[in-house]
Amino acid sequence: MPELIVTYPDRASDTFPLGRLRITIGRSARNDVCIPDPFASRVHAEVRREGDQYFLQDLGSANGTLYNGGRVDGSVPLVPGGVVQIGETEIEFRYQSISAMATMIHDGTGALPEATISLNSGAHTTSGLLEAIEGARTQSSGPIPMSRPTAGGASPPPSAQRVTTASPQPTAVSQPHGDLLALISKVSVTLLAPATLDEILRQVVALVFEAVPAERCLIMLRDETSQDLKVRVAQVRDSHSDVGEIRVSRTIIEKVVGQGESILTSDAQHDPRFMSSTMTIQGIRSVLAVPLGVSDKIFGIIYADSPLAEARFTGDHLTVLTTLASVAAIRVENARLVEEQLDRERLERELQLAREIQQRFQPTASPVVPGYELQGISFPCYEIGGDYYDFIERPDGEIIVALGDVSGKGTSAALMMSSLHAAIHAQAATHKTLTETISIVNRYLAETIPANRFVTLFFAKLDPKTGVLTFLNAGHNPPIIAHSGGTMEQLGAGGIPLGIMPDFAYREGRTQLQPGDSLVIYSDGVTETQNIAGEEFGPLRLYDVVSRNLESSAASIRDKIESALTKFAQGTDSVDDITLVIVKRLG
Repeated sequence: MPELIVTYPDRASDTFPLGRLRITIGRSARNDVCIPDPFASRVHAEVRREGDQYFLQDLGSANGTLYNGGRVDGSVPLVPGGVVQIGETEIEFRYQSISAMATMIHDGTGALPEATISLNSGAHTTSGLLEAIEGARTQSSGPIPMSRPTAGGASPPPSAQRVTTASPQPTAVSQPHGDLLALISKVSVTLLAPATLDEILRQVVALVFEAVPAERCLIMLRDETSQDLKVRVAQVRDSHSDVGEIRVSRTIIEKVVGQGESILTSDAQHDPRFMSSTMTIQGIRSVLAVPLGVSDKIFGIIYADSPLAEARFTGDHLTVLTTLASVAAIRVENARLVEEQLDRERLERELQLAREIQQRFQPTASPVVPGYELQGISFPCYEIGGDYYDFIERPDGEIIVALGDVSGKGTSAALMMSSLHAAIHAQAATHKTLTETISIVNRYLAETIPANRFVTLFFAKLDPKTGVLTFLNAGHNPPIIAHSGGTMEQLGAGGIPLGIMPDFAYREGRTQLQPGDSLVIYSDGVTETQNIAGEEFGPLRLYDVVSRNLESSAASIRDKIESALTKFAQGTDSVDDITLVIVKRLG
């Protein structure tokens, strides 16, 4: 993976992998690469991926950016080993392809190995290993009570027994010690193969049917979010039969999951603990229920029952099932953790995709317009929103400036933002008025996006020759024009957000950018930035920052706003994207 090696003047170097489409560099902690260099601007430069190539661009920094000794003007391609200089900080670009990282060496001897092992050999399958372990460990032991009891077998114990989940001691178990070892081996070997959580649970159920004479078996696991027990697998001994409805007594669940006890009743119809429970109603005769857990954490239950009078469970069966659950619980818990990790990774991939969609539709560079400075930046928060900004140069020389915010978060918001981007670009090159353009975009969004979603948008057309700014504000935060004389002008004319009413009649406004004036467009992530007391930054603080920097460049105004937000937040995480667009007419 390509990476940046950052060498500081006063400390050890850092390595930053380039895993995203765009990487910003600067003194602000909001950047992907934060460099504490006094000569660096708060938002100084950007590294951008286009296909397999990476490009460096200066973002209007005060002191400039050097690449291999030359000043960066516009966008320059990065080559492996190239060095970026920002103040006293050096940043080396490294990019080593996978093919260059491995070399095959042929020794030319041509000697053949003396022996090989066939991977599909029957002796090395799970069943083969299982048979070998069983044979070695049970040569001198009687069989584990399996499947259905034979006629004339031992008399059942009293109708109800209770055994706690403490590990059974060999002296307290009537079953031969070797049989339990064989069971542990069998469970362990069966569950060795890589499998999903559901596959493992089905394997456990199969082992239960093999170990005890149950007719039905189910496994319930606790949901980590709701903390409720949910059935993950339910099966009857005859896999071709319908499982039907299995009702588990609340008393059993409380004792097994709540108190960590293993439950046995060999005749539930006459067990005083369950006389009024669902088991009596369903005609269940024998029940086994044991907890699934690791250490003190109980996260599930294995439940087995039988309505057959001749298939009564015994204390040996309870010992077998408790042992089986103890061994299987570790594998089940590991599978649960893996499943949760996969869910987190899937979510992270989705967020990464949303970030890339969002960044891909942002301008690769601000247009160069004589007599003007244009700057745009977007700092995404962890939960991807749908902030969108754009500069579109029209054939007649006019500039379209837009900033929008799609409701919602995540990939769906990013996809809506891409639809907005496509709709605006499809209409921007036409000679329609702003009202006609936005009405078409609004109708398209109203017909295609969900009813509970909408888009706020500020859309403006600048004539660089005259400074005339025609604009339409569709429910967005009112941008401001900071006039060189010190007055502030809000741009609010327009209408409601897009995508709500397909035939809404929008109206456009008109104003003038005089030399020295600055247009500041912002998303609600700016004014809704909160400090540790829960107070919002608000529009008044924004106006104050802009009014105190009327003489500054567009990039400097951007940095001053970002600095004020960082100081105000006092380390509080952003809850929304922060997007800024600055258009300054030079004096």
